[in-house]
Amino acid sequence: MTQTPAGWFPDPQAPGQLRYWDGAGWTAHTQQGAPTAAPTAPGAVTSLVLGIVSLVMCGFLTGIPAMVIGRRTIKAIDLSRGTYGGRGLAQAGFWTGLVGTVYTGLMALLVIGVFAFGGMASDSFDQTCTTVSTDQDTSTDC
Repeated sequence: MTQTPAGWFPDPQAPGQLRYWDGAGWTAHTQQGAPTAAPTAPGAVTSLVLGIVSLVMCGFLTGIPAMVIGRRTIKAIDLSRGTYGGRGLAQAGFWTGLVGTVYTGLMALLVIGVFAFGGMASDSFDQTCTTVSTDQDTSTDC
């Protein structure tokens, strides 16, 4: 089980007040005010940037790392018990990476399908040949 690190946290007994947690227990030190925002977890912004790049140009090359980094960061944020923020950034990075990867895969299948259909159509045109004969001339149309 992970231990919550020392820092200022909302006082469980006095709303609107902060109390210092020394890592083992609450101290007598208090202050007024709202808690400061937790720092963004390492990897959250990286995941989002990679996910956006996967949508724009790189697909698999940045989409898969965006998903991996995003999932790892989400788990780290959940385990930090409020020490780290940026869960939304990591989730956005995961989902944009997923969309970029799926989109690239579908486009690759489309290109393969176009080439396969083009090859079959070309073969059928080559096999169709007509011979027209008249009394004076015989011509072949291929």
